[in-house]
Amino acid sequence: MACIVFQTNKQTGIKYAYESISYWDKDKKQARSKRKYIGRVDSQTGEIITSERKKCSTANAVHNAEDTKALIISKLHEELAEKDSQIDLLKNELGNLTAKYKKANKLITKLASLAAGFTEETDV
Repeated sequence: MACIVFQTNKQTGIKYAYESISYWDKDKKQARSKRKYIGRVDSQTGEIITSERKKCSTANAVHNAEDTKALIISKLHEELAEKDSQIDLLKNELGNLTAKYKKANKLITKLASLAAGFTEETDV
């Protein structure tokens, strides 16, 4: 699984971006990861500025950052739609349970009045 990892240099305060790729080490029988340097992160805009060694232009990095932002926004929209549908289902369930509660409450009051009438008959 590949993801972007951000790391800040404590001495300089500069933030760097790395591509982290996870893999399974059969010898050690545990997960490991390899990191590839992508570039510096602009402190004002948050965009990744690729290094010259990668031979990528800054425009490419900006385009990649915009693609990443668009992907995150689309995922958030999907999650929001899912949460909205869950809210609608819970509202419907709440309405059904409220109706059942009212019906049960009416039956309880009816039983209480019948029980009161029954005790009056036995007292006579």
